[in-house]
Amino acid sequence: MNAPPLLELDRVQKFFPISRSVSEYFAGRPGRNIHAVDGVSLTVGSGETLGLIGESGSGKTTLGWLVCRLHSVTGGRIRFGGEDVTELAGPALRAWRRNVQVVFQDPVGSLDPRLRVWQIAGEPLRAQGGLGKSEVRRRVRDLLPSVGLPPDCLDQYAYEFSGGGRQRISLARALSVSPRLVVLDEPTSALDVAVQAQILNRLVELQRARRMAYLLITHNVAAVRYVADRVAVMYLGQLVELGSMRAVLDRPVHPYTKALIAAVPALDVRRRRTRYRIGGDVPTLIDPKPGCRFAARCPFVIDRCRVEDPPLTAYPGDPERLVACHRAEEVRDIAPSELLAPAGAS
Repeated sequence: MNAPPLLELDRVQKFFPISRSVSEYFAGRPGRNIHAVDGVSLTVGSGETLGLIGESGSGKTTLGWLVCRLHSVTGGRIRFGGEDVTELAGPALRAWRRNVQVVFQDPVGSLDPRLRVWQIAGEPLRAQGGLGKSEVRRRVRDLLPSVGLPPDCLDQYAYEFSGGGRQRISLARALSVSPRLVVLDEPTSALDVAVQAQILNRLVELQRARRMAYLLITHNVAAVRYVADRVAVMYLGQLVELGSMRAVLDRPVHPYTKALIAAVPALDVRRRRTRYRIGGDVPTLIDPKPGCRFAARCPFVIDRCRVEDPPLTAYPGDPERLVACHRAEEVRDIAPSELLAPAGAS
């Protein structure tokens, strides 16, 4: 019998209510919601890295926070190791959180400037195990070299480190309780290219040594290509494509994925003179209407796309790839570069 996936999301939703104005309240108009995450289903296996990519505002970070239970879901279920953890609360939730840790995007704002390195990295140890000061210091000292920090920096403050050093402190904090899954929310976005490479190499080494899984949330397609086993593409709160890293990044099927890959800077001089043909306004996430959410910008849109939600289903010929597009088979052979036009084109 096959073991269940480490993490399983089943039609997970997160809606944020919008406060009604006084006139709307007295008029009896119903409240509205922002559909930040709307029906996302995916799995992450033990020791696997799943890359989650998409534009800003697509709901990637909100989904990561749902996985960590920093937000409560509006609908759907979250299972971890086959156990439903959607409704966990109180001591049970605190105990479970040692399994899932997060590295936040901002290496400055996510670290308390009043605390020293051993206090920051050891905070999960004290919260989970109730350890004393000397034991926490010992464990943090033993942990720091694994993230590339010297053990003699225990009593320094976060502001004394560069951006890369701060992100290493964040990583040490996440690893202190030996989690089975780490949510990496844009872990390299605030770093220069050289430091990005160092952090990514360190993440790969740590994963091999500790056999933990990653959910990598990022705009950096190159980072996903280097680290991820599978890739999920998110657009306006929904998944539009999911599959192996090479399949999705080298042979994208969904029109949005094609446009996203085409936006990656290329060394080819001819590609530098191109721009998007993808146009149209980004739809609102406030109570969205039925239909494909990419329809307003899609060059292959048909009437069906505007009225019927495309389900995320297996792609013919590649059962491990899922695509949410009514015309997936028709547009599969169109290369990402064909979604671009010369800079002078209308």
